Amino acid sequence: MLKKLFFILIVVNVLQGCGYSPMYSSNNKVILDIEEINLNGDWELNNYIKSSLERYSSDSGAEKYKININTIYNKKSITKDSTGKTTNFVFEIETSITLTSSKVNKNFVYKEKFTMENFEDKLVEKNYETSNKKNIANLIVNKLILQVSRLE
Repeated sequence: MLKKLFFILIVVNVLQGCGYSPMYSSNNKVILDIEEINLNGDWELNNYIKSSLERYSSDSGAEKYKININTIYNKKSITKDSTGKTTNFVFEIETSITLTSSKVNKNFVYKEKFTMENFEDKLVEKNYETSNKKNIANLIVNKLILQVSRLE
C-alpha cells in the first residue's frame, strides 16, 4: 500500500512539471483586425466560418487583414440498398482561405470529410448535416488561427 502511494505521488509530481498545455490555448491570444471578408462557394458553410472568425476579430489598430474564403461542399452517395435507395452519404468539404495584409500573403487549404447514414426523418437528417457543418467550420477556424498564431 505504501509503495502504491509513493508511486502515485512520484507520477503526479513528474506530470505536473512536464509543461503540458492544451493545443488551442494560445488561440485566445490571437486577435485579427479583419478589414474585409470575401466569400465564395457554399453559402451556409461560409457564414459559419465567418461568424467563427468574428470571435477573433477586433479593431485593435494592429495589422489589417483581408480574407478570401472559397468553399466546395459535395454530398455523395457511397452505399445503396437493393432497391437503389442511398443508405450512406459522404460529405467532402474543401476550404481555401487566403489571408492578405501588408506583411503576410498566405493561402491555407483545409479538407474535411465525414460520413452520415440516411435517416428516415429528413428533418433529423438536415439538422445533423447542419450540426456537422457548424462543427467543421469551427474546426477550420481553429486550424487557421493556430497557423496564424505561428506566423506572428
